[in-house]
Amino acid sequence: MKYFLLLSITLLSINISSSQEQNNKKIRLYLDCQSYCDKEFIKREIPFVDYVNDRFQSNVFILSNSQVTGSGGREYKLQFTGREIFAGVNDTLTFVRQATATDDEERQQMVQAIKLGLVRYLAKTEQGKKVQITVEQEEQESETEAEESVEDPWNLWVFNARINGYLNGDKNYFSNNFSTGFTASRISEDLKTTTSISYGVNRNRYGTGEDAIKFSNENYRASNTTVWSLNSHWSAGGYLEFIRSDFSNYEASLTLTPAIEYNFFPYSESNNSYVGLMYKAGPSYFEYVEETIYFETEELRFQQNLSLAVSLNKKWGQISGSAAFGHYFHDFSKNKLTFSGYADLRLYKGLSFNISGYYALQRDQLNIVKGDISNEDLLTRRRQLDSNYSFFTSFGLRYRFGSIFNNVVNPRFDGGGGIMFF
Repeated sequence: MKYFLLLSITLLSINISSSQEQNNKKIRLYLDCQSYCDKEFIKREIPFVDYVNDRFQSNVFILSNSQVTGSGGREYKLQFTGREIFAGVNDTLTFVRQATATDDEERQQMVQAIKLGLVRYLAKTEQGKKVQITVEQEEQESETEAEESVEDPWNLWVFNARINGYLNGDKNYFSNNFSTGFTASRISEDLKTTTSISYGVNRNRYGTGEDAIKFSNENYRASNTTVWSLNSHWSAGGYLEFIRSDFSNYEASLTLTPAIEYNFFPYSESNNSYVGLMYKAGPSYFEYVEETIYFETEELRFQQNLSLAVSLNKKWGQISGSAAFGHYFHDFSKNKLTFSGYADLRLYKGLSFNISGYYALQRDQLNIVKGDISNEDLLTRRRQLDSNYSFFTSFGLRYRFGSIFNNVVNPRFDGGGGIMFF
């Protein structure tokens, strides 16, 4: 009997050793990109790992998310989490895509960061014996050149200008749109300010001949947002906005709202966790194109708004949402309550659930034009109509099963059979 037990223990130890050796053979990687990344390119450039479709089957999990930088680029944060034989081996790497960088330069940076992050895990596998590390030596710069390289002639200011247009139609319908805009922003650790100006016009025709319905909408918008960093949790600033819009019945709308915000997490952790409470209040002046349902052609009103926004990016998925309530001081019944949210949750292995939506109880539409609503107004939505609520929602379930490995890249026919837009 004791020989049988000894033999069983020996066979079991051999099996465990063989299993561990097999587990040590290759990294099983699950890559979760909360912001877009070119996974096919990554698979081509990093072929020495097994890419799995289920994070529960991985022994290395990478969560990638990003946020906009002051220059208009993006800061990417890659969080490496080890599982099974790599349990406790965790790391975080960051890199910045400059605003002028191409998509190819961005994906090259992503590949380089992933390779660097995987070195610690490769060192614990049989593949670690095959790893060779080389470092490119840069030419030394003189002190004068180094000083010149850090000087910024733009003093952190970033400018963007755009022009857009499109045509769409057939015999019974025609629509064309033109828009242009300009944005100037300066973002530092202590101050963020963004100013934008835009113009747009939309022309539409429904039907043909004398019975055709034709209308056009123009809109002008100018705004400024300025915020000062008070400390790692508090910020203060305000919004200034001017609007002229045919659709919204504004000949002129001018709003000034000072604001203060408290973030329950330090702003440095906003990539993964953000819970912000904001209060803003201020005056709004309205001059209307046509008389409103409240018999006003112009008015000056004061309003306030309180909002709570939440955003979490974790291994189990992503959740973000906000709730806000605001009202005018001259009539508290003129108020608005809004809810919005998005969630993408992994329930179990290949099963995930996603939902997004928005709902508003709105009783603050001071700008609605007086008069009857025609069928043309309802069908074409050429002007804003009175409604005490609005909403949208989408949801879905996804279940992936079958092979957990997806190392193969095959791009054949990816670009065929469709319409190409330039």
